[in-house]
Amino acid sequence: MKYLFYFYILFFGQNFYAQNYNLTNSFSTKDGLPSNLVYQCLLDDEGFIWVATDNGISRFDGKRFINYTTKNGLPSNDVIQIIKQKDGSIWAICYKQAPSYFDVKLNQFVCLEKDKTVADVSNSLFNAIYPIRDNELFFMSNAGSFTVKDKYIENRKRLSKNQNNLSFYLKNQFVETIYTEKKVNNRKTTESKFYINNKHIGTIKEEFTDDVINSYFNNNSIYRFSPHKICKFNVKSIKNFQIEITNKKIEQSVKWFQFSKTKLSITCNDGTILIYDENTLKLLSIIKNKYNVNTAFVDDQNNVWIATLNNGLMYYTHKTIKKVNYAAKDITNFLCAKMSDDGKLYAGNYQGEIYMKDGKTEKQYFFNHTFKNNLWIRNIHFFPDKTIVVSDIGLNINFKKTLAILNDAKSTLNLKSSAKLNNETLILGTIAGLMKYDIATEKYSLLNFPKQRILNIKRKNNQIFYFSANDGLYEYDIISNQYQLIIPNILLQNDRIQYFEAGDNLGIWISTYKGNLYLVKNKKILKKFIGDPRIPINISYLLCIKNKLWIASKTGITILNFKNKADADITKLTTSDGLSSNTINFLDVKNDTVYAATDVGISKIPERNYHYRYRLFPKLIELKINGKVVSLANNFKLKSDQNNNSLELAGVDISGHFKNFQYSVNDSNFLNISGNFLNLKLNNGTTLLKIRAVDENNEIHQSEIQLKFEIQTPFFQSILFWSLLTFLFSGLLFMYYNRRKLEKQKIAFEKQLALEHQRNEITANLHDDLGASLSSLQINSAIAQKYLDKNPTEVKKILEKIEAQAKNISENIGDIIWSLKPSNDEFMSVSTRIKNITSEILGNADIHYGLLLDGSVDSEIKDFATRKNIILICKEAFNNILKHAHPNEVCVTLQKIEGNYVLEIEDDGIGFSEAAKKGNGIDNMKKRAEELGGTFELINHDGTKIIVSIPIIREKK
Repeated sequence: MKYLFYFYILFFGQNFYAQNYNLTNSFSTKDGLPSNLVYQCLLDDEGFIWVATDNGISRFDGKRFINYTTKNGLPSNDVIQIIKQKDGSIWAICYKQAPSYFDVKLNQFVCLEKDKTVADVSNSLFNAIYPIRDNELFFMSNAGSFTVKDKYIENRKRLSKNQNNLSFYLKNQFVETIYTEKKVNNRKTTESKFYINNKHIGTIKEEFTDDVINSYFNNNSIYRFSPHKICKFNVKSIKNFQIEITNKKIEQSVKWFQFSKTKLSITCNDGTILIYDENTLKLLSIIKNKYNVNTAFVDDQNNVWIATLNNGLMYYTHKTIKKVNYAAKDITNFLCAKMSDDGKLYAGNYQGEIYMKDGKTEKQYFFNHTFKNNLWIRNIHFFPDKTIVVSDIGLNINFKKTLAILNDAKSTLNLKSSAKLNNETLILGTIAGLMKYDIATEKYSLLNFPKQRILNIKRKNNQIFYFSANDGLYEYDIISNQYQLIIPNILLQNDRIQYFEAGDNLGIWISTYKGNLYLVKNKKILKKFIGDPRIPINISYLLCIKNKLWIASKTGITILNFKNKADADITKLTTSDGLSSNTINFLDVKNDTVYAATDVGISKIPERNYHYRYRLFPKLIELKINGKVVSLANNFKLKSDQNNNSLELAGVDISGHFKNFQYSVNDSNFLNISGNFLNLKLNNGTTLLKIRAVDENNEIHQSEIQLKFEIQTPFFQSILFWSLLTFLFSGLLFMYYNRRKLEKQKIAFEKQLALEHQRNEITANLHDDLGASLSSLQINSAIAQKYLDKNPTEVKKILEKIEAQAKNISENIGDIIWSLKPSNDEFMSVSTRIKNITSEILGNADIHYGLLLDGSVDSEIKDFATRKNIILICKEAFNNILKHAHPNEVCVTLQKIEGNYVLEIEDDGIGFSEAAKKGNGIDNMKKRAEELGGTFELINHDGTKIIVSIPIIREKK
C-alpha cells in the first residue's frame, strides 16, 4: 500500500496540482484592455498589474485599466515585454525600440536617449534583460549590449554579425563566451567557452535532440529552452566556474516562458501552463487552457495571470468558486439551476431551453418547440421517477410531454412561481390564484384563495407553505384548505413584498420593492435593513442556508450571517471572486454547494465559502493643477491662482474588491467620490486632503493618501492688505472729516464776514445817504427858522424842499429795510419790488410800461447788496426818464443770460443830452453795477436803453 501511494503521487501528482487553480475572471477590450493580443504581465511594487499589448501598455488596479500609448511617451504602441528594476521602476520594451521607463510622478513613459549603437542593439530584439549590481539593468541582444544606470545608458558594446560570441554579466562580472555547434545524427552538441578579461575560466557542453528555442540569462544562471526540455546552468562560483546543471523534460511542446519572483512559467502550444519552482525546477502546478496562450505570470499571492494571443487576459486563483463550462459557447441568460439527487445539473434559460450536464455528458431539451426562443424556464423540480419543469405556459414532465394550466374559460394561465410541497404535490402560483398539481394523477385543481397574482411560494413543511399576494404574506394549510395572512404589508410601512425566505426558527426574511430587507416573526420586525448600503436594492432571490441568508441581485451575491442578530456580518461575492456574472437570477443548494444561475453561465460556490481577506490601497495616479499635469508629491506650494485641482485615483487590489473612494478636507467628515476622479477648488491657505478606499463589503480600509496644499493668499486678501486698507480708509475718513469741518468753519466765517460787510454797507449807506440828507434837512430847518419872520415866501420854498428831503429819506429807509428782509416772501421779492416802484414812479406819470421779469431770479438773488443795488438802479433810471426822456412807453426786462443776471430798461423818449450823461444819476447807476462785479451800458438811439449785467457766480461766492 505504501508503494502504491508513492506510485499514485508520482504519476498523478500533476493532476493533483492542476485542481488548485480555477478561472476566476477574464478581461478583454470590453473591460478596458487596449487590445485582446496580450504579450506579457507583471506585478509592480505598488500592487498594479502591468499588461503589455500590441496597442499600448496597461496599468491594472483590479477594477480599471489605465492605458498608455505613444501619446503618453511610448516610442511605439507594440509593447512586447515589461521589466521591473530592483528599485521598482517599470520598463516597457517596444518592438525594435530603445527601452522606456515609467515616470510615476508625471504618469508617463520616458524613452531613453539613443545613439546608433543603442538603436542597433534594440533593433535586433533583446534576448536578455536583467538587473545587475545595485540598481543597474543589463540589456543584451545579438547585436551587442549596454547597461542603464540612473536612467542613463553606459557601457555600450557592439557585436559584428559574423561574431559567434556573446558578452553578458554573471555574478556581476562581465564575461564573454565563444559559442560553437556541431550536429551528428540528429543530435546537436554545443560548446560555450567563458572568458573574463580574455582569460578562459571554463566551458559548458550540451547535447540537444531538438533545436534550442531560446536562451535566457540572468545574473546567476543560464537557461536553454528546447521544445521538450529545460536546461538550467546555475553558476555557483565564477572564480572556480562551478556550474550546477538541472534538466527538465516536458511532454508538451514548449512555446514560451516567463520568470516571476520565484516561479518559472512555461506556456505550451496546446494552451497548457506549467508552473515550476525557479530554483529547483520542481513542477508546482498545471493549468489546462484551451486558448492560444503567450505567457503566464505568477503574482505574490500565487495567482496566475495568463496572456493570450487573441482572448485578452485570464486570471486564475485558488478560490473555490467554479464556473460550469458547456460545450456550446453561446448559452446565456440562465433563469434557474438545480442539481438532482443523482448528481445531474439542470439549468433553464429565457429561451425555453433546459441543459443537463452530468460530468462531461451534456444534453439539451426544449420545453416546447412552438415557443422556442421566447419562454422562461422558472423552476425545475425532482420527484420520484419524474422531473417537472415549470415555465410561463405550463409544465413539462420528464422532457416528454407538456401540460398547460387552464382557467374556467379554458384559457392558459401564466405561471409565476412554484414549490415542491412533498413527493405527491406541487404548488403552482399563477396570475389568477393558487393551483395544486397532483404528481401521481397529473391533474391540477384550484385552491381556496382569491384569484390574485401569486409571485412567490416557499415550502414550510409537507403540509404548509407560504406565498405572497396583494395584501402581504400568507400561510396555507393544504389539509384544511385554509389560509391566513401572517405578515400584512402595513407592517412593512405599506411596502410590497418582492421575495421572501423562511429562516428556520428565527423568522421570515422579506425583501420589498423599495429595496428594504426585514426579518419578521409573529408579526414583529426583529431586524430591518432600510437604506443600508451593504444590502443590494435590486434583489432577485433569497436563500437561507443554516445561519446565513444568501441574497442574489444584479450586483452579485450578498451573504448575511445572522447568527448574531445584533450585528450581522455581511460579505459580498462578485466576478472578482469567480462568479460567472454579477447578474444572479436564481440560487439553489445541494450537498453543501450553492448553484447560482447568472446571465452568462452557472457558478458553483461552496456553502462554506472562505471569506478572503484583502487590503485596499488608494493611489494617486495623476494630479492636474489648473489643467496642467504636475509632478506628484505629498506637499504642494502653489500660487494664489493655482486652486483648481483634478486628481486621478486608483484603488489597488488586484482581486477586484474595490468599490469607491472617500475624501476629507481639513479633517471634516469623509464624503464619497463617484468614480476615479476628484475635482476640487481649494481655498487659499493650507488645506489637508485625505483619501481612503472602501471595498464592496463597505469596509473602510486604513491606508490613506494625505496631501497638503499650501496656496498663497492674494495680497488683496492678506491681513497686511486689509490692515493697510483700514489705515488708509481711516486716514481718508479723518481727512474728509477735518476738511468738512474746515469747510463748515470757512462757510461760517464767510457768513460772518458777509454779515459784517452788510453791516458796514448799511452803515455806509445810512451815513452817506441818510446822513447827508439829515444834515441838509437840519440846515434847511435852521435857515427856515432864521427867515421865518423876515421872508415868509423864502421860508415856504425851504419848507417845500424840507418836505421833499423828508420824503426821499423815507423812501431810502424803506429800500434799506426791504433789502434786509428775506426774499422768501413773494411780496418782498425783487420782481415784486420792481413792479411796485415802476407803478409808483411811471404809473403816476401816465407813462405806459411793460415788465418781463424771470421768476427764477427771485429765488436766486438773496443777498442784501444785489437786491438793494438792482432796485436803486431801477429808481435812478425811472427818475432820469421822468426828468429828461419824456417817453410814451418804457419796457423793463430782468432775466438770466449766459451766467449773468441782465437788467434792461428801454424807453422811446427823446434820449439823454451829453450833459445829462455826465450827471450824478448815470454815475450812480454805473457805480452800483460795478459794486456787484457787473457792467453798465447806456445806449442813446431812438430813445434810451440801459443794460446792466451782473455775474451769477458772485451769488455763489
